[in-house]
Amino acid sequence: MQLPDSIQFIERDWLSANHIMFRDHVAGDDVASIVDTGYITRADHTLAKIDETLAAWDHIPLIEIINTHIHSDHIGCNLAVLRAHPGCRIAVPSEEAPYLVNWDAPQQMLSYADQQAERFPWDETIEAGQTLMLGGETWQCIATPGHDMGSLVLYAPRLRALISADALWENGSGFVVPQALDPKPLAAQRATFKRLAELDVAVVLPGHGPMFRDFSGALKRAGEKLEAFAADDLRIARNVVKGMFIYSMNWRGTLDRSELVNYVKRVGVHRDYNAMFFHLRDETYAQWLLNEAERTGKVRVDGDVIVYID
Repeated sequence: MQLPDSIQFIERDWLSANHIMFRDHVAGDDVASIVDTGYITRADHTLAKIDETLAAWDHIPLIEIINTHIHSDHIGCNLAVLRAHPGCRIAVPSEEAPYLVNWDAPQQMLSYADQQAERFPWDETIEAGQTLMLGGETWQCIATPGHDMGSLVLYAPRLRALISADALWENGSGFVVPQALDPKPLAAQRATFKRLAELDVAVVLPGHGPMFRDFSGALKRAGEKLEAFAADDLRIARNVVKGMFIYSMNWRGTLDRSELVNYVKRVGVHRDYNAMFFHLRDETYAQWLLNEAERTGKVRVDGDVIVYID
């Protein structure tokens, strides 16, 4: 589907969330806004993509950042964008604001999962049920708890377009934590899929991966994956820690193999999940984690160094 010229979908890699940029006419001036800003170590790429779009739109000013939720790949470049575009306002989901006040809470998955983001100010909160005018279209803000319990997606009824963040991808959705740790996210993700199924969607602009049209197929695939994990809490735990390690290796690039045992002792998600689910010696857990990451083809050992494979 061809989006209107006032809406630009910018696909990123899996380290940074995708961006959606909008052009609007406000108080006599053309202005731009952006949904989600990407991971902090890719700030130069984020700023270049923004500048490229603004140049195509006659160098109009960027006046607002809208975050779907507060994970590092969605909010990581907020401050970098604000520095480059002074006066730009930042809006976050209202349910997420307490975690931003208590910066680096485990719910943010920053230091707890070996991820990074710069603390940023925000100017307003967005509520589920609220509508936003973006790109000349009315977008409904819909609560989509599960992967992140405070997350929102945006839906434009006239366009039949859904900005789905991590609530739905073409072949899955963001992870949920094991039920033994907290039973609410998995149940919430089920409810989110049911809520999304009520929408009339022709095109999905996901948080990761390409824009796609097979909305019902994506919901079916994501639901089946969720239920497969629901039947096996240990499988969820394996998926979480493996995914977190590979993600960290993505932004790190390399890690000395000799540091891996201290790493899994230090990083909260590995320390806590091992204690709760795996019950392994730190050395045994570290080796298992490395083996699992190597099996995906995204990590290899080169001598004494663990290397991320891009």
